[in-house]
Amino acid sequence: MAFSGNMLLGLVLLVAQLTAAAPQALAPKLNLPIVNAGAPDIIPNRYIVVYNSSFSNSAIDAKMSSFSAAIKKRNLNKRSLEGRQFSTEITPFKMNKWRAMALDADDSMIMDINSAEEVEYVEADHWVKTQATIAQTNAPLGLQRLSESQPGQQSYLFDESAGEGIMVYVVDTGVRTSHVEFQGRATFGKSFVEGAQTDDNGHGSHVAGTIAGATFGVAKKASITAVKVLNAEGSGQNSGILGGLQFVMNDVKQKNLTGRAVMNMSLGGSKSQAMNRAIEAIFKSGIVPVVAAGNENQDSANVSPASSPNAITVGAIDAKNDQRAKFSNFGEAVDIFAPGVNVLSVGIKSDTDTKTLSGTSMASPHIAGLAAYLMRLQNVQDPAQVGELMKNLGSQTGAKVTNNVQGTTPVIANNGHTEAANGGQQGGNNNTGNGAQQGGNNNAGNGAQRGGNNNVGNGAQQGGNNNVGNGVQPGNNIGSGGQTGGNNNVGNGVQPGNNVGSGEQTGGNNNIGNGRTGNRNQQTGNNSGRNNGQQKRRAVFALKAF
Repeated sequence: MAFSGNMLLGLVLLVAQLTAAAPQALAPKLNLPIVNAGAPDIIPNRYIVVYNSSFSNSAIDAKMSSFSAAIKKRNLNKRSLEGRQFSTEITPFKMNKWRAMALDADDSMIMDINSAEEVEYVEADHWVKTQATIAQTNAPLGLQRLSESQPGQQSYLFDESAGEGIMVYVVDTGVRTSHVEFQGRATFGKSFVEGAQTDDNGHGSHVAGTIAGATFGVAKKASITAVKVLNAEGSGQNSGILGGLQFVMNDVKQKNLTGRAVMNMSLGGSKSQAMNRAIEAIFKSGIVPVVAAGNENQDSANVSPASSPNAITVGAIDAKNDQRAKFSNFGEAVDIFAPGVNVLSVGIKSDTDTKTLSGTSMASPHIAGLAAYLMRLQNVQDPAQVGELMKNLGSQTGAKVTNNVQGTTPVIANNGHTEAANGGQQGGNNNTGNGAQQGGNNNAGNGAQRGGNNNVGNGAQQGGNNNVGNGVQPGNNIGSGGQTGGNNNVGNGVQPGNNVGSGEQTGGNNNIGNGRTGNRNQQTGNNSGRNNGQQKRRAVFALKAF
């Protein structure tokens, strides 16, 4: 059969149309760029492959098996650009619906993997490091800042529950579990780096001591599980840290700790989508993720895990003056600040060794410990609620970070305690006059306790605060309407006398040191009561700062 020129032209056009229309649905995904390929701390030829969650687990498992077979064959006797021997194994991750794997691959192989439709993206693996910067031989303990509305006080007030029953996972350099500070409450979970299953750096032990140490800890009865992801030099691979997060999630499920687990990560590196997605999975599984903001004096949005919207990101202040530490990162990603300058905690030279460090690495465990403490005290289990509770308690004190950067939260962490005790006795009365006068507070102390709350009459006068600490007087309080109630400050049981407010009102207080309570204050108003409007706690302890 002969074809005319017009017929041939028509066939060519038809074939072209069919070719253009039919195969597009089955065409492989175009090669996409590698995420973080230009980061300064990448590990050559090491990648994290993140799967598309819209595919079923069976489809992802099948694709992972094919990748694994290809890697075993292709990586045999091959070395990376810096001479490292390629691994022939892949490391899979499965955190709820988030699926990923870490592997070594040459350029051609990783492009093939990235083009698979089951793959959402490929990220260059990179190094992550600790966030501690400065070490000194002697420094005061900053714990008291968590239970005081302003800097400069000398005691740390805490409830006797002290985080008991809460597990805190320290994802770090390991922990010296035999240290006396941990009293048998610390165990070693798993290591994802070479070296001994202990802390051969010191960073992780210091962090754990701030979280749950008997002397230095915020939550003194919480338990610690060490997850070692950083080596003796304080660095590790991002993929290794993902392995640590996988362990945390699995361990929480196996031990039925959902709603009773906190994870601290005092580390950071370049921003990582994979890391932030893993933190999201941890958060959604009922684990409270607390992370350091970073020490580069830059926006925390540029680093991970600090940039994760699901993490509680912690900046550092100097507890002496509430100034943002000069090294601390800032920005909208920061949720709260805590002491991070000259923090004294556990060392690793012996089971009684101590060490002083500075960094957002030291601020973060204050918040991890506070999370454990509040989860036990308030019976809060949801990670989002734990974060909001901490921010609310911090906001209520009125204290704000100074020397801060615009757009960064000013909130300083606080555990919510407003009463002092000595030997288990509750300090302080709250008494409000009805349009009239008010008596002050009785607070007993022996250099370790804090005075109670100020209470204001209805449009009238206010009595003063009583503060005891071996003759140290924090200051007076002025009532409204021009009336002043007096302060009696007693050291070791010696009372200097009563103070009378101006006008017809008397705001005198009785205060006795050495843990014994004197007579209550008399008030001319018609309302009196012990701890009115305050939550009654079983027992509150006060510890001296070191």
